[in-house]
Amino acid sequence: MVPLSGLQLLCCAAVVGVGLHFSLTLSRTDSPADLAVKAFEAARQSESPVDAALEVAAASLSSTRIVVQRNDTLDQIFRRLELSLTDLANIRSLKEARTALDRLRPGDQLTFARRDGELVGLERTISLNQTLKVQRGEDGFTASVEEIPLKRHVITTGGTIDSSLFAAGTAAGLRDITTMQLAEIFRWDVDFVLDLRTGDSFRLVYEQLERDGEIVADGEILAAEFINEGKRFRAARYVNADGKADFFTPEGVSLRKAFLKAPVQFSRISSVFNPRRRHPVLNTIRAHRGVDYAAPTGTPVRAAGAGRIQYRGVKGGFGNVVEIEHGGRVVTRYGHLSRFAKNMGAGTRVEQGELIGYVGSTGLATGPHLHFEYIERGQFVDPQKAIRRAEPGPPVPAADRDRFALQIAPFLAQLDGAPATTSSALVAR
Repeated sequence: MVPLSGLQLLCCAAVVGVGLHFSLTLSRTDSPADLAVKAFEAARQSESPVDAALEVAAASLSSTRIVVQRNDTLDQIFRRLELSLTDLANIRSLKEARTALDRLRPGDQLTFARRDGELVGLERTISLNQTLKVQRGEDGFTASVEEIPLKRHVITTGGTIDSSLFAAGTAAGLRDITTMQLAEIFRWDVDFVLDLRTGDSFRLVYEQLERDGEIVADGEILAAEFINEGKRFRAARYVNADGKADFFTPEGVSLRKAFLKAPVQFSRISSVFNPRRRHPVLNTIRAHRGVDYAAPTGTPVRAAGAGRIQYRGVKGGFGNVVEIEHGGRVVTRYGHLSRFAKNMGAGTRVEQGELIGYVGSTGLATGPHLHFEYIERGQFVDPQKAIRRAEPGPPVPAADRDRFALQIAPFLAQLDGAPATTSSALVAR
């Protein structure tokens, strides 16, 4: 026999009481119609004790939402809420729960349900469409990951640069992360530090994600166009048969090139390549054999191209420096770093765009900036000129051209024809 909980006993008692009341009010001489009327009246009256039982149970149930702070652990949160550490151990013994709870990040939200001080439930949003649910049952805790269906709206919007790309993106209804993605797509062709001009414009077709009737995030950019100083750049997102996504021109040419136009996003160039520059610290004529990107300390620095780290450490006036060896006897150098990215030692293989360090002012520097050099066959070359002539990556394979054309056609059509900031049909995935 399964033991009854307090709530179950209370409800049973209420129902039994209603049944006794109903049976005592019946007489053997009542007609079928009279019996039906009395049964209805008894059922109406029965709502009161049952509702009372449910109200008592609900009153004893409390919910607490916790926003994870820096350096918080689940153990610390349980102790703050005065919850049983035995319960924590039992929950962590569940694979689904342990995977979802062991890596907490600042800003994550946890919801705890308690009855009479005892933990009866725990929820954590894992992603936009997944929620971990832990519940206490008769045999202890169970955990499951609930899939939340998302709907995707395909949206067309656009804007014109006035003060900044981000201001134009906000005016077009874009979240900052989508504006950043737009810059990432065209970063091989447009230097968003040097090349951006008032009057430049953009259009894009992208997804908005809806959950439970509310728009909760932007999804992928599907097609985009950027006009910089009158020159038009276009891109479409293509997912190949293996599920790998990348951006290509409508003709199937890769937007990727061997080197990024800038290893630091949204900074400004404070000093260009100049063989006869006067050094700001030493006050002597000394060749400036690279480009300086002024940016706040801690700004991420990324590898301009794929290669292998040949040096990571302190080197004279460069301070903290990383040097990457690429194909074709090319070396790129990143100086004055405040610190290095984790697991980035000499010999480490890095991919284009991978984090290698953070902007700083170590060595001979008057303020935080990245000193970036491009060295080809031992000769220093103006990085801006060298990167501009870099070759594009592999195009869409000939065997995939029909699939490519079919996939991107509706998004390019929407990019060309749909009015700005309008929603197309709703699609679900």
